[in-house]
Amino acid sequence: MRIAVIGLAFTHPYSYTQILQRLGHSVTHVWDDVPERLAEFAQRFGATAVSEVGAVPLDQLDGVIVTGRLPERVDHAIYFLERGMPVYSSKPMATSLGQLKRLMETVQRTGSPLLTTSVLRYAPALRSLRRYVEEGRLGTLVSAHAVSAENVDMYMREPNRWQDDPQRGGGSIITMGIHALEMLVVLLGPRIRRVSCLAGKRVYLQSASEDIALVRLEWEDGLLGAVDVVCGVNVGRFSVELFGSQASLRCTIPAGSVCDFAGAALGEADAFDEYGYTGTIETFLEMCRTRVMPIPLEESAAIARVLLAARLSAATGQTITLDELEKAEAK
Repeated sequence: MRIAVIGLAFTHPYSYTQILQRLGHSVTHVWDDVPERLAEFAQRFGATAVSEVGAVPLDQLDGVIVTGRLPERVDHAIYFLERGMPVYSSKPMATSLGQLKRLMETVQRTGSPLLTTSVLRYAPALRSLRRYVEEGRLGTLVSAHAVSAENVDMYMREPNRWQDDPQRGGGSIITMGIHALEMLVVLLGPRIRRVSCLAGKRVYLQSASEDIALVRLEWEDGLLGAVDVVCGVNVGRFSVELFGSQASLRCTIPAGSVCDFAGAALGEADAFDEYGYTGTIETFLEMCRTRVMPIPLEESAAIARVLLAARLSAATGQTITLDELEKAEAK
């Protein structure tokens, strides 16, 4: 398949392009607003550089990956959705309710397929854990806990500081919190009704957002869960723990293992596979073939709303009910 990459704001478009080439596909066209970065990418991957988004030849493409800065990324996604192209928009889906509404309205009106997700949704470890949940092995779920731990020092300097800006990239609660939240939604569903969040700075005092956040969640059926966003540490680790009446299980990434509390298994060796990058791109390619969205639009939107509620809760000190999110944000 022939894919265009729009925006080179961070590492993801480089990883996605390598995976596409591994799978026998190609990035045929690329755009970015930094000429040097654009030229280097085009030469490295054999893509044709275009000077503006509107110069991308749609009749020569099967799909588009948008990986520019926010909020410009939302505009790019909408541009191609309006023209009937399948679009994969890198995480997060949106950093404001306004952006979220525009994306949803565009997909609903045009019928163009959109994929937006944390790559961890397609990590083998999480997929394995999901099978255990679907088989009912845990009995009645009692509690859930997810961790997103990664050093965000790259967000503390240019050209990446936009990701630390709550008004642009969403800050750590949204940019890093999505990984933990997405894993919980994959396992437990998106019907979260109440969110509270505390955030602070321990290491990166210069952060425009935070380097630590604790999020508490309540699902509509009464299940309680928690998300830890830990960004001032020299480690990269993502995990989920599920406690049930019959069994308690966890999975960790990396290591790609699902285990009970007595032991663990070895995971996949390839980082692209283990972290879900490969699975994400395979899912995107299938969407380009079938034009069927692999994740319901409302599920992706629910994840975005919960992250926005967590951001609002951290700012106001209040528990945010999802039904009242728009009213609370307007105050």
